[in-house]
Amino acid sequence: MLTNLLIGLGAGLLSALLFASASTGTVLGLFVLFFLSPMPIAIAGLGWGWRAATAAAIIGAATIGFIGTPRGAALHLAAIGAPTALLSYLALLNRDVRTGDDATVTEWYPLGRIVAVAALLAGGLAALALLATASDMDSLREQLRGTIERMMTRPPGAATPPGMPEKLGPEQASTLSELVIGLFTASLATMWLFIAILNLWLAGRVVRKSDRLVRPWPVLSELQLPRALPIALAVALLLAFLPDFPGLIASGFASAILMAYMLVGLAIIHHLTREHPHRSTILAGLYAILFVFGMIAAPALALVGIAEPFSPLRRTSLQHGPPST
Repeated sequence: MLTNLLIGLGAGLLSALLFASASTGTVLGLFVLFFLSPMPIAIAGLGWGWRAATAAAIIGAATIGFIGTPRGAALHLAAIGAPTALLSYLALLNRDVRTGDDATVTEWYPLGRIVAVAALLAGGLAALALLATASDMDSLREQLRGTIERMMTRPPGAATPPGMPEKLGPEQASTLSELVIGLFTASLATMWLFIAILNLWLAGRVVRKSDRLVRPWPVLSELQLPRALPIALAVALLLAFLPDFPGLIASGFASAILMAYMLVGLAIIHHLTREHPHRSTILAGLYAILFVFGMIAAPALALVGIAEPFSPLRRTSLQHGPPST
């Protein structure tokens, strides 16, 4: 128990350090330090259990509150600490099941359900971020417009990049702010889900290398989402057409669930190319296309995942869809 608390203490302090360093405003801080700030908590959770992850989440938030602001502490706890501890807990959740010959096997919480929970968390956190940013659409427009104008303002004497206007006009700022509003919750949800899944995978690899991962490494190419998730996706897509905040909140959930199905699409491609002689080339090309043409390739992969039960691109050796209960 004491070891778990000490591990949680170290992981929480390291996560807080990464989180605080990311606020320096540099590209390195934004794209590396912030992205990796959940990893110490995930390593503590997967290697030493949910108590260590919970301690790390609390200590990390407390450290941010001590060296920073209460708002930063709340952000760390809500967006990084608590969700990472929950996902680590689910990853190690198991039960003993008796088989037909009276033997006992350990059944682990399905990987697809973990991804589904992460997608729902992503939609919920995006909704909280929206409500914390503004109370209505007019104030949201004003805040985003002011942020855009500050970002587009160059220091005195700075050269104007080719093709960029000297100053952002009112109409241009309004048009750009409307575009950002439409993508606000969707981009937040997909980004958070990407960070959460990436850190959980990286932490699992680290803990596995140190022989502390008690759960057998799952076959990632057999990822399946719960059968009820397409219904949630359909409801979210329909509600996304609502005006103002309800539509924005629904679009966050829809985009997160679509990204979860994009992961299923990747799993299908990995599964179908297992015996292919040019597998490495195919996968490298797929990821290159996804990186360059993500706005087109990601929805296409999501459709592959959604349509798997009725598509020729299906994993016939699998029983599709973990139980929805």
